[in-house]
Amino acid sequence: MSKITRAVVLGGSGMIGSLVVQRLKSFGVEVAAASRRSGVDTVTGEGLDAVLSGADIVIDTLDVHSFDEITLREFFLVSGENVAKAERKAGVRHHVTLSIVGVENLLGNPYYKAKFAQENLARSSGVPFTIVQSTQFFEFLPTIAGGFTKGALVRPPDAMLQPIAADNVGGIIAELALGQPSNRTVQIAGPERAGISLWLERAFAVTNDTRNVVVDANATWFGAPLQKLSLVPVRSDRTGASSFDEWSKTRDAQRILGLDRYKNAAADLEAQIVS
Repeated sequence: MSKITRAVVLGGSGMIGSLVVQRLKSFGVEVAAASRRSGVDTVTGEGLDAVLSGADIVIDTLDVHSFDEITLREFFLVSGENVAKAERKAGVRHHVTLSIVGVENLLGNPYYKAKFAQENLARSSGVPFTIVQSTQFFEFLPTIAGGFTKGALVRPPDAMLQPIAADNVGGIIAELALGQPSNRTVQIAGPERAGISLWLERAFAVTNDTRNVVVDANATWFGAPLQKLSLVPVRSDRTGASSFDEWSKTRDAQRILGLDRYKNAAADLEAQIVS
């Protein structure tokens, strides 16, 4: 790893951003976690010059929860342009963008379309870069299930997933950021590949979810038609270490899957019985 004086993580209070911040600090790096909470607004440009002053690397993990094309375009493109301008002014040596495996092939999905445009901004910014395309996170399995649920039936597309633990993503991004810019796309994924339906069934088995999963050959990926391998890398450049079984036993997984709620309810019931 090269010696880094200062790093800035955009979206540093978010799920992945906060993990990147923690990992960088464990390496002894001075880190600024930048977000609207800290007075940095990448859409308006407010606070960008100040927070990027003296920064060697900038890691962009910013996100917006929307499927509105105009909102997404404004957020990712306007933010990207403002960040690139501030980076050039500050003399940033390495820009890292977190993106998604498959964005270039699923432009029917407005979120993916905006993320691909963000990637292209990084490529043309003039700042040395690494684009990290990740597969879906284990943490997103409940959300994915919800997106294809109607009543007691879940009808996901007939496609493969190779999900990865968010903690692994944060660690890999931090390590890549501290290395030399690759000026290319690096793809990361989890250790195991299986159909979307099988992943949802595994998550349901852990949580005792009674919904039935039935593959729908006509289902899209939130608006984008899918091929069998649209959401997985041809070859992973880096592979996350945590399996689903290992991840599902972590405290964060218990919270995300709702298992902590069941445990608390059981503990309350036991206390009532004892008393």
